Amino acid sequence: MDVDFATFLTTVYVEIDTWCAERPPVPPPHPGPPRHMRDSEVLTLMLIGQWRGVSERGLLRWAADQLSDAFPDLLSQSAFNRRARALAGQAVQLMQDLATRLDVAADAYEIVDCVPVPVAQRCRGDRHRRFTPEEANVGRGGVGKAFYYGVSLLLSVAASGPITGFVVAPANVEGRWLLSSLLSWRQDPTAVPMTEAALNTRNAKPRPYVGPTGDLLGPTSAGATVTGVYLADQGFKGAVWQAHWREDLQATVWTHEQLPSPLRHWFHAARQTIEIINGQLTDVFHSKFPQAHTQAGLMTRIAAKCAALNLGILINQRLGRPALALGTLFTG
Repeated sequence: MDVDFATFLTTVYVEIDTWCAERPPVPPPHPGPPRHMRDSEVLTLMLIGQWRGVSERGLLRWAADQLSDAFPDLLSQSAFNRRARALAGQAVQLMQDLATRLDVAADAYEIVDCVPVPVAQRCRGDRHRRFTPEEANVGRGGVGKAFYYGVSLLLSVAASGPITGFVVAPANVEGRWLLSSLLSWRQDPTAVPMTEAALNTRNAKPRPYVGPTGDLLGPTSAGATVTGVYLADQGFKGAVWQAHWREDLQATVWTHEQLPSPLRHWFHAARQTIEIINGQLTDVFHSKFPQAHTQAGLMTRIAAKCAALNLGILINQRLGRPALALGTLFTG
């Protein structure tokens, strides 16, 4: 069944408020007057805003116009922006805790894939860059492998759908570097992922590689260690990489050519889950052109989108709806 928006908003707030009550409040980013909005209220607006696909400015205008009864003490624009950035880590933790509550540990495998996140039209990104080349760049991605200016988002998704972890890098960084970082940080959050020099020493015919240049958000978003296998597309093949992931990071990464023919149909059917998740992030949570002007703002929006997706799955399960039917979860 679908729910009306007021019921949906209440459900989201109760879930987040209960979760926040078990944790100490996040210190304000700057000294100042007492806070008028609780962490749970800011997080609720952050996540609800991902369904609407508006900027933070647009979100506050909409909240002031439509949700004044629910949020009578809205912050100023600058104060809300600062609080949202300070709560980005909480959004990541919420995403991971929701995945745990959705029993992803029972799944036999996870699925990995890269999602392009354009932050500006390519021509505008080339001429008027708000991001440094180490934060966003020109790369190729998506179904048609078209060029875009932005970042690449590597997702690790449980077989049942919830996002268990992610890393982010400029769009020109190849997906195998992102996966290596995610797997390294899942083993050891203090690890330094493999460098180009170390990878070349393993290759019988060394050739130059373009390694990661961005901060990839850091180890906090990578998620927990998974004992099982990862299903990946052709962009993650390669004997040197496979050996590194298997021997150094205790992770088995399968691409379809590694499997016998009878299992390839199952493999492609299993990977449909992450294709659906990619589509939900794009179409429901508006991951393309997220209206971010700084790297901190971009990372905050990505974290909020991933947390909102997992929360939507949890609510769907409680309502007896298809878990991944997130675009029709509420009306109004």
